[in-house]
Amino acid sequence: MKPYLPLFRNKFESAAVFAVLFTILLVNTALKYVDFLEFKSHTWATFRGDLVNIIPLSAKDGRSYRRLYIKNNDGVTLTAAYFAKDEFKLNMRMGFRVKTEGVDFLSFLKRRFYAQSVLVWANENGEVKLRDKIFDFIASQHEANITKELFGALFLAFPISKELRDEVQLLGSAHIIAISGFHLGIIFGFLYAFLRLPYCFLQNRYFPYRNARWDISLIIFILLGGYLWLIDMTPSFLRSYVMGCAGFLFLWRGINIVNFQTLFLCAAFLVSLFPHLAFNVGFILSCFGVFFIFVYVRHFGDKFKIWQSALILNFWLFFAMIPLAHYWFGMLSPAQFACIPLSLLFIVFYPAEAFLHVIGEGGILDGLIIKLLNFKAYNIDLKTPLWLLLVYIALSLGAMRSRIFMLSLALFGGSFFLFLIG
Repeated sequence: MKPYLPLFRNKFESAAVFAVLFTILLVNTALKYVDFLEFKSHTWATFRGDLVNIIPLSAKDGRSYRRLYIKNNDGVTLTAAYFAKDEFKLNMRMGFRVKTEGVDFLSFLKRRFYAQSVLVWANENGEVKLRDKIFDFIASQHEANITKELFGALFLAFPISKELRDEVQLLGSAHIIAISGFHLGIIFGFLYAFLRLPYCFLQNRYFPYRNARWDISLIIFILLGGYLWLIDMTPSFLRSYVMGCAGFLFLWRGINIVNFQTLFLCAAFLVSLFPHLAFNVGFILSCFGVFFIFVYVRHFGDKFKIWQSALILNFWLFFAMIPLAHYWFGMLSPAQFACIPLSLLFIVFYPAEAFLHVIGEGGILDGLIIKLLNFKAYNIDLKTPLWLLLVYIALSLGAMRSRIFMLSLALFGGSFFLFLIG
């Protein structure tokens, strides 16, 4: 077997590629700034979009209000506070007058901003998208709203309520709900097993000269591209899809894909095209998840059997990701250890539930799922301070080369639970 080729032949080549990507990033950021100036040139701007999420909250003075998330056709999300008692339904088409004064460029660049807004009109969306039709089919198989939300998120990347978000964070399973590379790997493996037999039957009869692995993989990536479009270019899945396509092409060219350069190249490529991804939590966590997998492979990939590595890797990712995840999400509980067996069970659960939903029997396991989601456990709110996060990132960079730094990261994450126990 020939040794793998490096992604870049020398440092100059890699510097040139990243310089080009950085230039593209600057150009796209400048174009966004031009749009921002146009947006700010008016005191009030018009914003039209679909209502994608509603979160009930209470103001400091005790008044109840709702936080509305309205997403327009360009993927920009407006967050608006609404105090009136009007009833709204998800996917309603809404029009707002937005006061531009309080919107800064960073918020505008993130494509997700809060602004003082006045509702002008709201009506039922006459255009029913394919994604909404599929969600209606999924929701019809469940009685409880919590399972409707859960499977809407699992299969279609629909936003979830604060209640469900708290439940999955308590179980440490937020990475299971957010469609990412974990899901892509399961989908790819399932489709490959499903397509291999009929493809090989046709190949043996009509085109024995073709490479089955190449053709089946290409077909799957085309299908996954359609799925990416269907779920509205979810950032974490977009990262995994682009990296999967790049890995597929690099592998057939004899290039080593399990290395940090591949991850950095794909992340830089996406951020240069879509600058808002640099601020997207799902995208950042997805990148770090792959980064820590590569750290493990670098230092221990050849030390254990496959089943042993699968188990160890889950423990490693759990502890390594804790400080980063808790910079944004504060809930910490001993119940989050459940994410390790849940992640392993999910490999079977995900395709099984997809099949059950296709045949209209998706609600069979709802009773068990609701009991799991209703599980209550002791928890505290503990967020990683910024200075500690910077130390953590420095250790992460050191872990690329040193096993000592890698083990320090695991100890770093374990200290959060030591704090909880203490």
